[in-house]
Amino acid sequence: MAEVTVQGGESLQAVIDDADPGATITIGRSYEESVDSWPVRVTKSLLLQSSQGNPITIPKSSSTGFVLDLGGSNRPPGITLSNLFIDANNADVGIRVQNARFCRLVGCLVEHASTHGFSLALREAAPNSNVLFYCEAHDNAGNGFFLDNVAHSTTLVGCRAISNDGRGLWTKNTYGCGWIGGGMELNGKEAVFVDGSEVFSLYNAYLEGNAKQTESQVSVARSQTATIAGSYINGLRQNTTTGVRFDTSNNCSIRNCEYRGLDSLVANVASRNTDLHRNSHFALDDTPIITTDTGTKTRNRGVIEPTDLSRIDGSHTGELAINDGTTGPFGLAVWNGTSWVCMTSGECL
Repeated sequence: MAEVTVQGGESLQAVIDDADPGATITIGRSYEESVDSWPVRVTKSLLLQSSQGNPITIPKSSSTGFVLDLGGSNRPPGITLSNLFIDANNADVGIRVQNARFCRLVGCLVEHASTHGFSLALREAAPNSNVLFYCEAHDNAGNGFFLDNVAHSTTLVGCRAISNDGRGLWTKNTYGCGWIGGGMELNGKEAVFVDGSEVFSLYNAYLEGNAKQTESQVSVARSQTATIAGSYINGLRQNTTTGVRFDTSNNCSIRNCEYRGLDSLVANVASRNTDLHRNSHFALDDTPIITTDTGTKTRNRGVIEPTDLSRIDGSHTGELAINDGTTGPFGLAVWNGTSWVCMTSGECL
């Protein structure tokens, strides 16, 4: 497969357009950004890379740095970007993936974008099955990473979002997306905003000192089946913020987190079936697990926490709950399909 290095005076766009699928294109140190009209568009499966410490500065008044677009129905492999260090220079977006599947962004960094450092955007087709490895978004005026409407199966691994004015990660109306490892620190708004999304996961992340402009380090709103697990959450100087706020969501959970410097680890607001996994967390100071719970069927390891079971129905035969003693005896009960049955007395509640 062809390997080409773009040097001073050469057009990166022209080299991309002339390349065959599978080619490797390296942006040389002498490359001049002013030769090209921006954004630079990649519309075929290839590897675009740059050498270490070779920043690319997007010319002023450009809307976007790089656009990856494969028409929406491509099979693997997709486009790979490797080791691009982009100064967006106030462009709206540093790197945008649209109408593309199976793309990989590896070791890329974007700073100084006005809206999003990285964006996976819905155009004619939803971005699907893309992966970002060890990418970084620093000092952007908006959000570090943005996953737009109906993005599917997108995973960020070992990425970092630092000192962005907006959110570290905003995932909006997405399906089956997640963040693994890495960290989000000192962002102006939430480290993570899960907005109207389904089956989102945040694992093994380091979250510290975010939410200078908002009330929580992580916000899960109007979403379903979001999981926060195995993460470190520190409010740092934002010690009146909540660690994770579940708001008008369903079937979400948080487990195995360490936390400190917060008003509470969790706020559960008008949400259903939130599982707190209380005993799995470890507090590094006197921060309580939860201070606000206006939800329904809040759970601990699957069991509905103490509540007046005469006021709610079970969702399936065999569901377990703890009756709070308001009506009938305090203790564990099981749903038999029509009623809650006290497991000590055998009476229906």
